[in-house]
Amino acid sequence: MILSLQGQAQLFLLTVILGGALGLVYDCLRVFRHIIPHKRLWVQLEDGIFWLAAIFFVFAVMLGANAGEIRFFAILGMFGGMGLYFLTLSHLVLAISDRVIYMVKKVLFLLFTIIMTPFRLVYLVIRRPLRKTGRFCGKIKKKVLHSCNFYAKIKLNAIRRDWRIAVRKKRKSGDNLNEQKRKAKGRAKRKKGKKDTKNG
Repeated sequence: MILSLQGQAQLFLLTVILGGALGLVYDCLRVFRHIIPHKRLWVQLEDGIFWLAAIFFVFAVMLGANAGEIRFFAILGMFGGMGLYFLTLSHLVLAISDRVIYMVKKVLFLLFTIIMTPFRLVYLVIRRPLRKTGRFCGKIKKKVLHSCNFYAKIKLNAIRRDWRIAVRKKRKSGDNLNEQKRKAKGRAKRKKGKKDTKNG
């Protein structure tokens, strides 16, 4: 596709504007990184995505304006426009964005302070009563736990005492049973001895 001198001048001007626009977009990305700090890996990933998107965008513009033909002066115009933007307007854009971010932070902090002031005043008013109530509840809690512990010890001692009594009774009944068995065996032996003497 053969372009006239006027067409080439228009294409060159378009690529210069395109380069400046890409520089502005990259500055917006830098402002975003300033608001939310990024790690080095994320910065490299974002830069790679930005340049891939820039290449596709430039190719789409060239496809529409110059039937997809890439000309040297068009590439020169794009990088020239980007360099011109970074040398002239970039510092101003970043300074203005920093000022705007600072003002927005101040306004948000002021709004947060205004919203939280009533809650802070309420907290200052009820702080001492809450502390006293907390101490009182803590004392009651200690007393309740102490009482429960004392009651548990009493119950445990009662259970141990009952267990010992039951064991003693069982042993005593066992001893009585053995004694009765021995007496029964003794009586049986005496009866048998008497029978033997009679028979003799």
